[in-house]
Amino acid sequence: MAKRLFIAVDIDEPTRAQVERISTGVRAAVDQHAKASWVRADRMHLTLHFLGHVDDEMEGRVRDVLAHPLRDGAFAITFDRLGFFPERGSPRVLWLGIRDGLEPLRRIQKALGDRLDIKPDREGPYAPHLTLARFRDRVSRARFAGIGHIQASAGPSTIDRVTLYESRLSPAGPTYVPLAAAPLEP
Repeated sequence: MAKRLFIAVDIDEPTRAQVERISTGVRAAVDQHAKASWVRADRMHLTLHFLGHVDDEMEGRVRDVLAHPLRDGAFAITFDRLGFFPERGSPRVLWLGIRDGLEPLRRIQKALGDRLDIKPDREGPYAPHLTLARFRDRVSRARFAGIGHIQASAGPSTIDRVTLYESRLSPAGPTYVPLAAAPLEP
């Protein structure tokens, strides 16, 4: 039976609390102009590869890769800016971007993609982010000009492992079940 899987790294609890404060501050400004689904802090992660619905064979390949420590050592990530996807037009996603730790994260993402023979799903460099909210309605980007003054600094968070998750969807939102993990070791 196919499972909906993704590979990610998690942020630590102190950083989650900081991100939750940022999200709460931004929410007051955003909710005035648009309906949004807000991501709970305990569900926030940095996706390395979204695999989608995969069969047992692919799950087994990912588990085999994660059965061994990855050669990149643990590193710290800090967050510092808010942004929207897509870059133009009506925003669909509000995110928190990475200030420090981007290059080690890109190396790990590429190494896993190479080992699993996963092709990038978009052109350009890997752009990790924490999703804070998804917009339900189309709304003018100009309505969100005021969020630029909100303090959006969080971290540092130590990244010390990579985890394979199953995403189980329900009306109450997704549940992420860890299936396997690999530590980052020098």
